[in-house]
Amino acid sequence: MTTRKSATLLVALILSTGAVLSGCAEEAKPDGATAIPAAKPTEEAADGCGDAPAKVKKHLNDSAVESVIIEGQCTSIVVATKLADEDVATARKLCDTAGEVAYTGDINSVSVLSASGEELSNGITGMKCLP
Repeated sequence: MTTRKSATLLVALILSTGAVLSGCAEEAKPDGATAIPAAKPTEEAADGCGDAPAKVKKHLNDSAVESVIIEGQCTSIVVATKLADEDVATARKLCDTAGEVAYTGDINSVSVLSASGEELSNGITGMKCLP
């Protein structure tokens, strides 16, 4: 009787776990794509993160740059630009230039976004930016 009760409990546990896990799935999109909302950052320094965004924007000194913010827990600089999604070469140059002054404190990455919010280039401490 104990074995049968254990088996019943095990089956109930497996079925309830499956129901919970399947309940977390995102609905399928008609075209199969998952939409990721594009962030449109505004220029600001996160509390306790210092003035890194202002330093980066000043160092970039480029009219294509709309804003520079810190994301995460003072770990990532995000440069929002007016660039087209195809302008990867310019974005990479901006990323490398931002990296010249961005990597201070806990900041360990730089990301450059197009006007549509697409990430065009990113880099990490000690490395050149990638498209």
